[in-house]
Amino acid sequence: MNKRAKQLVLACSLPVVILLGLCITPVYTMLTGEEMILQTKPLDPSDPFRGDYVTLRYEAEEVPVDLVDKAVVKKMQNQGGPFDVFVLMEKNNGVHTPKRVTLEKPKKGIFLKATINYTDKDNQGQEIAFLDYNLDNYYLEDNTGTEWEKASAKGEILAKLKVNNGYAVLIDITTK
Repeated sequence: MNKRAKQLVLACSLPVVILLGLCITPVYTMLTGEEMILQTKPLDPSDPFRGDYVTLRYEAEEVPVDLVDKAVVKKMQNQGGPFDVFVLMEKNNGVHTPKRVTLEKPKKGIFLKATINYTDKDNQGQEIAFLDYNLDNYYLEDNTGTEWEKASAKGEILAKLKVNNGYAVLIDITTK
């Protein structure tokens, strides 16, 4: 093979290698990850261009500040958000809920990597840390969006995730 042919093969294979590299973490998580269930909160999406989908918000995205480590609170006060944190989860009645939010990756237990955006008071006046897990949209079978939208408005959807080393993949949604 001459030099030009080698350059052409390299130029054509580089995008393929990059795309394959982007798939490694999600596929590895799907194969080896631990299953987690999160409770969703009501949200009403509407977008005629995406087909049937449901946008999900999670109860675990609003964490009482007393579950947030002092180091996270101090960093939030000094520099503001957003920045990455780790959320150690515990299973209660079949649903995973936040147990602790920390800057350091937990050595044991199931946890999610999240972004803490800000803290504020909720409707009851309790100080809450607002997190984002980047698990927003779930695409549905055609002509089922209305049913899921109604269930979402009632807060009856549970999200099933696969989690590996803090990285999560949304694999399914079910109703209570």
